[in-house]
Amino acid sequence: MEINEDTKMKLTSKYQTIATVGYSASICVRRGCENQAAHGGVCHLQARISGGRIIGRKINSNGRHTEVGTAGDMTADQLAHWETLACCSR
Repeated sequence: MEINEDTKMKLTSKYQTIATVGYSASICVRRGCENQAAHGGVCHLQARISGGRIIGRKINSNGRHTEVGTAGDMTADQLAHWETLACCSR
């Protein structure tokens, strides 16, 4: 995976919301962690830099209820796709 200078300038060690899109499905992968009250609103696509890697996660949100998905490695191409979604969802 290659992280270019533009990506390094945009991302920090704290999660940043790259795009907010409509809710599509539960993001919970562990048994018992699903929060159905968070379903039906929006999904925040977030990313950060950690040790030279891009880490991404999704958060479903419906008012004060949230459901945080599992974080995992992303490629620069996946991040670019999320940024394209952000441009199209405005």
